[in-house]
Amino acid sequence: MTRMRTIAVAALVVAAASYAFARPAPSSPNPLAAEARVSSSAIAEPVGRAERAEVERLIRAFEARIRDHTDPIDYKFLGRLYLDRARSTGDIASYTSAEAALTKAVELSPDAEALLLLGSVRYASHDFAGALDLARRVFDRDHSELAALLLAGDAELELGRYTEAQEAYAVLSKKLPGTGAVEARLARLAFLVGDVDATDLAKRAGDDAEKQGAFGPGLAWYAHLRAQIAFDSGDYPAAVAQEHAALEIAPEYHVAHAGLARALAAVGDVTGAITEYERAIAAVPLPEYLAALGDLRALQGDLAGSEQAYATIGVIAKLSSLERRLYDRQLALFYVDHDRDLTAALEIARAAELSRPDIYSEDTLAWALYKNGQLGEARAASDQARKLGTPDARLLYHAGLISLALGDRDRGRNELWAALARSPMFDPIQADRARAALEASR
Repeated sequence: MTRMRTIAVAALVVAAASYAFARPAPSSPNPLAAEARVSSSAIAEPVGRAERAEVERLIRAFEARIRDHTDPIDYKFLGRLYLDRARSTGDIASYTSAEAALTKAVELSPDAEALLLLGSVRYASHDFAGALDLARRVFDRDHSELAALLLAGDAELELGRYTEAQEAYAVLSKKLPGTGAVEARLARLAFLVGDVDATDLAKRAGDDAEKQGAFGPGLAWYAHLRAQIAFDSGDYPAAVAQEHAALEIAPEYHVAHAGLARALAAVGDVTGAITEYERAIAAVPLPEYLAALGDLRALQGDLAGSEQAYATIGVIAKLSSLERRLYDRQLALFYVDHDRDLTAALEIARAAELSRPDIYSEDTLAWALYKNGQLGEARAASDQARKLGTPDARLLYHAGLISLALGDRDRGRNELWAALARSPMFDPIQADRARAALEASR
């Protein structure tokens, strides 16, 4: 694996040199090239510590270069480097820098590559409508640009346009059969609609991605996807095993550390879960990691440590508007789950639902409305969140408490029972509350 990382950094350096000294020649549509572009654009691949040093060196080199040149290729490469840094470190300012560099690249030369890179930045910074607009612009101009169709499908999914996302992925699956990046999307969509094939699709996606040369965090992501599906199905040992597999591939992958923490908590290893959350937070301090860490510390009686984690979330909430947009649902759920600043939670949840109206934004809004006593609206939003039949215990739990609050005892009990039957330890604190509500409603 060390050798592969070295190769990756070397490739980055060679690419930088190529960008600096040569322009790519025009080429005709090539299915193999299209597959490579789709595969490489599919998964965020944060780099490790050794690679980060090289990325920083390249950023400094290209920042110096654009002071003396106005070549769109330089701006494209610099934008890509900023995006790599943002993804691997959580540095919000790097998203802004990437947007600026790639906007300049588009101004100088609005080619497909520049537009898709800018679209990728907007997707990563949760401007899904902006990402979709750029992806459609590229694909409408050239239907051989399958990476544009992939980006469009991803943006449609985040915007809650599930039929459109399915159509995009179906075209990609037909044109690029056996491509791990496409199969992973199909697996995620299969889970959302309650299709039992999700597990098999996720496994096939990982196997095909490895055959196609994926490695490091890019390959580890597929194991993490399998772990997520296993966890949401209540198979916690399988989730632990898959997150361990992800970390064997990419030991510094914060997403897998957090996923392992969640799975360890579900099997009762709270100490191990705390350690894994601390490792994830050391890489990227996401609010959802901090909230989970605070909850586990509280369960162990470490109230000071718990409040320290929660206080850090409060600091994040006061930062830039981009930061709030990136973490809107995480912040709203933290406030609501912990009965803190419920008015702000509802405001954040409403804004999230407007900009990203998928089922999870609907669920977050439903939960915030419930905690604010607006039960009719909460029921409507919860029904929207469950319109696909997604077998997610948290959605069912929220629906169950809303139903009980509305006096619909039978429906509420059925929803709570379904949540716990699906994933009995879906959350260390909320699962116990679901059991308590079920018992109290007898």
